[in-house]
Amino acid sequence: MGQLSTIVPTMSKEWKAQTMDTGRIYKFIGDASRAAVLAWIVYQSGAFGTLGYVSVGTALIAVWTGILTLGGWSLESELYGKTMDFMLISRTKMPVILFGKTLAQAIYEIPTGIVSFVTAVLVARAWPDFSNIPSLSLSLLLAFLGMIVIGFFFSALVVLVAGKAGFFMGIMPFIAVISGFILPVNQLPLWLEIPARLTPSSWAMDSVWASIQGIDSWWSVVQGWGICLLLGIVWFGATYYICRGVERRIRVSGTLGAV
Repeated sequence: MGQLSTIVPTMSKEWKAQTMDTGRIYKFIGDASRAAVLAWIVYQSGAFGTLGYVSVGTALIAVWTGILTLGGWSLESELYGKTMDFMLISRTKMPVILFGKTLAQAIYEIPTGIVSFVTAVLVARAWPDFSNIPSLSLSLLLAFLGMIVIGFFFSALVVLVAGKAGFFMGIMPFIAVISGFILPVNQLPLWLEIPARLTPSSWAMDSVWASIQGIDSWWSVVQGWGICLLLGIVWFGATYYICRGVERRIRVSGTLGAV
């Protein structure tokens, strides 16, 4: 309960900060534009069987870019606002604060995903064909949780590089690819499929794609769910303890707040 009492106020603070961000509209426009272009290609080609992939994929990418971009810059904002030192001297553990920030950002990005999905449907002038909606819903939830865990890792990684958040901009598309948001992982070349299988979202996305096109084997779907949860726990645990070690070092040296 003690950790929850920290996470909830952290999420509330992040939501208030994001609400005051007047540049938010550009994120909606950019995500909707991406969805519109891809859906227009589907409409012109007549390949409406791929609309399910396109509409879901663009929605997930919209959420993912928000988690990684804005979530990663959250530490930079603490440094810029001169509030990082107060966070360090508080009794609250830094990993808890970073996780709360990531969770808040992930939930806050859900509307951008919905806008992208609706845009794709409107531009394509057709409703995507989903084979199994209950399975798709659970698979999307697990993929969403996988995004949160990976986003938490990158938030902690910003701490390791002393608040230099811009480093992840170049790898954002790569993470989207290996997480399975653009193509099913089994269609990637082997040199990409191997690292992809280390991310929890990639396993959930296998079940997402199966739920869209038709489930041949429920065992493979359930297996994807299980491995996604297992990898998510591993990533979360490793990130938490790495961040705790870095925090202890920062508290002693006091270097990060001075950057």
